[in-house]
Amino acid sequence: MNYIGPSMNPTLKSGDRLCIIPYDGQKIRRGDVVVFVPPGGDSKIIHRVVSIHSQGIKSRGDNNNELDQWVLKPDQILGRVVSAQRGNRRRRVFGGPVGQLFAAVLRVIHAIDSHVCYLLRPAYNELARVGVFACLLPAKMRPRVISFDRTEGKELQLLMGRRVIGRWLPGRSRWHICRPFRLFVDEESLPEIPGKASVVPPEADQLSVVDEP
Repeated sequence: MNYIGPSMNPTLKSGDRLCIIPYDGQKIRRGDVVVFVPPGGDSKIIHRVVSIHSQGIKSRGDNNNELDQWVLKPDQILGRVVSAQRGNRRRRVFGGPVGQLFAAVLRVIHAIDSHVCYLLRPAYNELARVGVFACLLPAKMRPRVISFDRTEGKELQLLMGRRVIGRWLPGRSRWHICRPFRLFVDEESLPEIPGKASVVPPEADQLSVVDEP
């Protein structure tokens, strides 16, 4: 499967090609990165197992502050992610105790990052609003928008060079632009209707896609 979405960053990033294997009777462990279909849903989601108890299994994305709202049963888990290929580089995705430790370190980093961002947010927002960096950006580096057909609707992506710096996901009401790239983007000029963007046909997706909320 190809991974899309921000909830497992930086463990996984959009465009990663994932190797997923079924459990086949093996024990599901805390710390495993798993593929599952949530109760009442039909889209596959990839998150990390954070607790296992008699009522079921709880999960969370490595980039999310809150636990997922659902409680999973073992038969809803399709398999675990064992590796991710990004470009020409393939790397292992750790689960179990090592995965737990990795997720704990990420939460500490997120907490520090959130505190620093809170202090710097007013200055960052003002610089983004003024748009001085966007004006200085060379024409060949200016962001461009493309559109993909997804099961849930059209997804807009904002690219700078070959890097995806922002997304408008189906069902969302605004753009999500990664820091610090808002400094280089004129958000008022970005399309809010998929029809304003160039469309990439469905056959451009070579692999099945895991969509995340």
